[in-house]
Amino acid sequence: MSIQTTKFIRKPLYVDAVQITEKNFSDMALWCQGEIRTIDGDELINSLNGANPNAHYIRVRVHNPKNIRQTKGYVGDWILYTDRGYKVYTQKAFKAAFDPISHE
Repeated sequence: MSIQTTKFIRKPLYVDAVQITEKNFSDMALWCQGEIRTIDGDELINSLNGANPNAHYIRVRVHNPKNIRQTKGYVGDWILYTDRGYKVYTQKAFKAAFDPISHE
């Protein structure tokens, strides 16, 4: 018996990504239609002006999250937009999975 194999490559995934910073925190919540919540009590913050990036996170509506952490964007995390919606990546996971596209 002889098995014939064929080589395949996984299709690239193109994303639009922005890293959450203290400066863009409220704008990021607007961009991804997220909610700002308190880290301690998970309470909803109704005013973007009252958002404190060091005490809050952005609750992101994520398609098919594998765990609750994948729905929480903290300063330093990356929020990605794909054709399937938004995703949250930690800095470490983002750097391991994505490379910038050169615009040559």
